[in-house]
Amino acid sequence: MKRTKARLKINQILTGKKTNLRVVGCLLFREWDEKKKRFYYWEEWEITGLADYDSWVEYDHSDQIVSLYEPIRFTKAIDPAQLEKGQSFTVSEQDGKDHTVVVDEVGVGEIVNIKGKNTYQVFPKELMAYATLKDTGAPKNRQLITIEKYNNREYDAYRKIQLSDKEQKKMFGRTIKPINWSTIIITIIIIAIFLFIFFFEDSNNGGGHGGARGVYGGSSGGFGK
Repeated sequence: MKRTKARLKINQILTGKKTNLRVVGCLLFREWDEKKKRFYYWEEWEITGLADYDSWVEYDHSDQIVSLYEPIRFTKAIDPAQLEKGQSFTVSEQDGKDHTVVVDEVGVGEIVNIKGKNTYQVFPKELMAYATLKDTGAPKNRQLITIEKYNNREYDAYRKIQLSDKEQKKMFGRTIKPINWSTIIITIIIIAIFLFIFFFEDSNNGGGHGGARGVYGGSSGGFGK
């Protein structure tokens, strides 16, 4: 069975600069990429302790991006299965604020692993229709909205905010994306090679001030031969 990759686990406490959060559930999804002929995976972790109980952290296995999902409540439910890429329309929040959005992506994910206790009762192999909307009037880091449909009747909408490593440490007290050990090992090897070359050349030159003494002394006993 495919495993989750994010550096999170059920019942884990995440202490940030101004937050004290708890991980309560996780859903691992996959979707078949017809163009690349392989499955595309992402995971959504439900957390408590923020202003909204229905808040999630997503880790995308392909682009390795960590995103925070904050609930956004519209006056009408939006069915992602009825949307098409490039479609543009206006939606209204319950507080009366209108948003002009453009459909950026649509698809259907399959649940392949479930951990902990999630808001909705779902089961492995269950399908979830989704759509990503781009809010044209929002700041760049808050433009994405994700619409999800569970159980063919539960509709959710979230503001999707990408979190940098610095923002992750501020909110969670740590980075969520997995440590890239291959990059670390390569970096260590490069540094080791650099140090080896440096000390090898330094040794051949006499090492430190010894090289300077060679100008005036040596076996010839003075300048020249």
